[in-house]
Amino acid sequence: MKKTLYFWSLSIFVYLLFFNLLFGICYADILEEIENKFIEIHEKVGRSVVNIERESQVSSLGVDREELFKQFGLPLPEGEKLPKTPPPKQMQKVMGTGSGFIYSKDGYIVTNNHVVEDADKITVKTVSGKKYPAKVIGTDSEADLAVLKIEPEEELIPVVLGDSDQLKVGQFVAAIGSARGLEGSVSFGHISALGRENLRELQLQGLTFQHLIQTDAGINLGNSGGPLTNIKGEVIGINVALMLGANRIGFAIPINTAKRVIPQLIQSGKVIRGYLGVAVSDAERYYKPLNMPSQRGAFVKRVQPGTPAEKAGIKVYDVILKVNEHEVENAQDLVNTVSSYMPGTEVTLEIWRDEQTVSLPIILGERNLQVTQSIPQKISFLGMNFGDVNKQQQEKQGAEYNGILIESIEEGSPAEDAGLLPGDIIIEIQRKSVSSINDLTSIMSSLISENKPVIVRYVRGKEEPDITVIEVAQ
Repeated sequence: MKKTLYFWSLSIFVYLLFFNLLFGICYADILEEIENKFIEIHEKVGRSVVNIERESQVSSLGVDREELFKQFGLPLPEGEKLPKTPPPKQMQKVMGTGSGFIYSKDGYIVTNNHVVEDADKITVKTVSGKKYPAKVIGTDSEADLAVLKIEPEEELIPVVLGDSDQLKVGQFVAAIGSARGLEGSVSFGHISALGRENLRELQLQGLTFQHLIQTDAGINLGNSGGPLTNIKGEVIGINVALMLGANRIGFAIPINTAKRVIPQLIQSGKVIRGYLGVAVSDAERYYKPLNMPSQRGAFVKRVQPGTPAEKAGIKVYDVILKVNEHEVENAQDLVNTVSSYMPGTEVTLEIWRDEQTVSLPIILGERNLQVTQSIPQKISFLGMNFGDVNKQQQEKQGAEYNGILIESIEEGSPAEDAGLLPGDIIIEIQRKSVSSINDLTSIMSSLISENKPVIVRYVRGKEEPDITVIEVAQ
């Protein structure tokens, strides 16, 4: 019995040792294969990545010595005579660097718009070390893309474009470019998220069409405009931004977005997009008081005068549910969908209005101005103290708005949390005009007793009227 146990124990030990050695060798082979893939990526794509140097002339005021001494609380030097006129403007040279990649053998280069925006001189440096003056062929600030053209004296090798619609979170990626001005830098990581939208800092910089790839591959200043590749060395994104203060969070424009934009930039120097003329917000904030069947859609907050939306009969409080057969998920989805059509295209909108669906045909115009489409809203109403609007307040608003004035807001109240401010004028509650405190008191008791969300329209300063939802505390 003891011999049998000893034999089986020895056999199990030998088998475990054998499999450990076997899988150890396999793991090493797998790691070496991955390592070789990363090396191949750099060798394959690195030759198509370029460094972009930009030079701009900016004006700045000379130093005002008197003001300088005052700021530091120092007396002026004895006997010094200061000029009576302000110091003249001076021109200052500002240099910057970024990345790009070769799009075609005849010298078209792709990069970010913000890399070359307002540049007086642009120089492209290839991996061979040769420098070429570059001409801006076209830019698209809303997608943050630009196309440059050089006249090469060498054979250029274009990148291979992949398919960003097939990406999965967790895939290996590589970012290549002039990180911190260090040309040819490569970093590896993964796709950590897809379809990032509504990144406020990028919206303020003009990047309207986002739907970005998020990656933990190291993206630094200078990487902008360079390629993000998959494990095959195909370009699946264009590096555009990093999140300041975060550890290894960067973003890239999907290459399929660029595929739609680049040919238009080469052909006409700009991108032509369809346009409705509405300011919208996500319908999920408004679907309860509107008795909508779901939270999907884009809620219309403003209709711009003279636009296709106004001509087609779109109204404030409408919710756009479909564009042709495409179901609209949210405000950004509406913007992206409408922009994918050419101006002059007739589309059919399905709209939720007065608790039923309505179909409206509309001929799209051309998007030629940047409109803030999605306005973040917070929700509440209680905690406000009101007063009637007087003539002085109307003059301050710059328009004849009759309503009720928010004179003060209690600290920590739902109204404060909602972002409403003293000085805002409420002009409609539940789509009914409110021109006095009496109007408010006559309807508020019933609204509160029903414990249902309420739509409120208000005016702030000289801005256009805005709309929010009030959720009465249960």
